[in-house]
Amino acid sequence: MIIDAHTHIGLKAFIVKPISAEKLKRPAFRDPMENSIEHLIARMDANGVDRAVTFAYPLEEVDAVMANEYVLSAHRAYPARIIPFALIGDDVERWANAGACGFKEQDILQAPERFDLKRAYAQVAETGKPLLLHARSRTPNEVSDKIKGMLRDAPRLKVIVAHLGRHTPNTAQHVEENLRALRDEPNVYFETSTVRDPGMIARAVEIVGEERVIFGSDFPFNSHQDPDPLAVELDVIRRAHLTPRGAQKILGHNILRVLEL
Repeated sequence: MIIDAHTHIGLKAFIVKPISAEKLKRPAFRDPMENSIEHLIARMDANGVDRAVTFAYPLEEVDAVMANEYVLSAHRAYPARIIPFALIGDDVERWANAGACGFKEQDILQAPERFDLKRAYAQVAETGKPLLLHARSRTPNEVSDKIKGMLRDAPRLKVIVAHLGRHTPNTAQHVEENLRALRDEPNVYFETSTVRDPGMIARAVEIVGEERVIFGSDFPFNSHQDPDPLAVELDVIRRAHLTPRGAQKILGHNILRVLEL
């Protein structure tokens, strides 16, 4: 079984506030902030992906209620394929009770500082559901310092570090520093998308173990440069020279264990 632990769906109609010209210069906006559930399922089918962790586009300008509801409706339409996550906010209990299997925080585009994050982390920890975190990585220690602070406030929180904590998209910048700094935190896992360095995937296994590395694609991001970015991300894992057992864990078993599914 292959499970993609990082995919986005949403419609442009969910963007209800203007996005500033300055923000539109960021690399993420090279791709359109729209991806229908039907398109995601089609790409999953084309690449042999059985299930996907799916959430909305984490933008400050998105109506989070409409966006989260779309993800939950996708799960209802494809219950065997879609594992729904909700965007982090001041309404953790609402979305956990509605069926979200986890939560997503994006520190750059979502402006999560507008929420009571300490309270949100405690609530997520109480549910036992994981938080997939795309944290700022402007320095080698920024990601690990943030996560250690989160765990001081919510020791039982399960954190999945998006993109292995890298800085520049499609590179391994700052990744090894994150792995080393967090290797003794057993509730911290590392998701592989948009690193695109097979050697660093293998290095992650060496540092934190094959049980704490999780495959993700960040689909549909990188569509501006690749006809099939999901296929590219899968190929990175296949070129990492993992053991068959290690590949099986990274491509599916680990995320199921984290989700307790």
